[in-house]
Amino acid sequence: MSVFDRHASNRHASNRHESMRSGLLAAMLCALAACGSDAGSETRQAVAGTAAPSSAAGTTAAASARNDRDGAYSEARPGDAGVTGTQLLSHPDDLQVVMLGYRLRGLAPPLAQWAEGQQAVRRANEFERATVLQGERERLQSIYDGTADVGRLRLNVNSQFSEYDGSRGGYYLTAFSPGSVFTFSAQPVPGAREQVRVQVDNEEELNFWPLDAVAAQDVLREAGGTRSVTLDSSFRITGVSQRSDGTTITVRLQRYAIVADRYRNPVVLGERMFDEEGSRR
Repeated sequence: MSVFDRHASNRHASNRHESMRSGLLAAMLCALAACGSDAGSETRQAVAGTAAPSSAAGTTAAASARNDRDGAYSEARPGDAGVTGTQLLSHPDDLQVVMLGYRLRGLAPPLAQWAEGQQAVRRANEFERATVLQGERERLQSIYDGTADVGRLRLNVNSQFSEYDGSRGGYYLTAFSPGSVFTFSAQPVPGAREQVRVQVDNEEELNFWPLDAVAAQDVLREAGGTRSVTLDSSFRITGVSQRSDGTTITVRLQRYAIVADRYRNPVVLGERMFDEEGSRR
């Protein structure tokens, strides 16, 4: 499911542009190979108060990352509140982010209560119920375990790029406008909905993509005429707070690759990088 020098210089030679994009493509293909099932995850729309639906790929990733305790179940325990983790949570689904919100606040989610409220448990007969309940407890525990030591997020963000701005020299992206928020909403049990907002706290402009006219035409041609792209975005978690409408996790955008999907073949069109203070690298 991520600051610049606003007056960054444009690239002045086509061969330099081609070299850069070739390197980015190689890096992107490597990243796609590394994230495995994450490559097929749904993208999230970076607009205030809404998010595109996510797939189950994040849950699968969390399950594979859980601590192996020989199948033993233990109720989640509160951790130390605060943001000190170093691990990456890649393309999480809504329930994973809800679990992460609990962990960052130093609270234990009510996993036993959630497990008992699952439809599979409620439908099970008296002979199977204990086994099904244990399975649900372990499933939820594995998702919570996957949030341990998390301090970074990786999200795919839906975006489009504008017509070329010749006066400034570049495209505008519709994502990462000021106040960008991702909303994750899960219903662990019927009637109990939990919501977490992931808020981008970079203060500088994030959505301008500087290119000279020649490079911009190459990008449009390579994108196959479409202006719809995915921003493969990386964030560092900077804080967490509890508000009346739920938990808010603040993040700082560190980078994004601008990726076009041409007939299910991802093509990296460009990349933006940011340092910890929010200036362009």
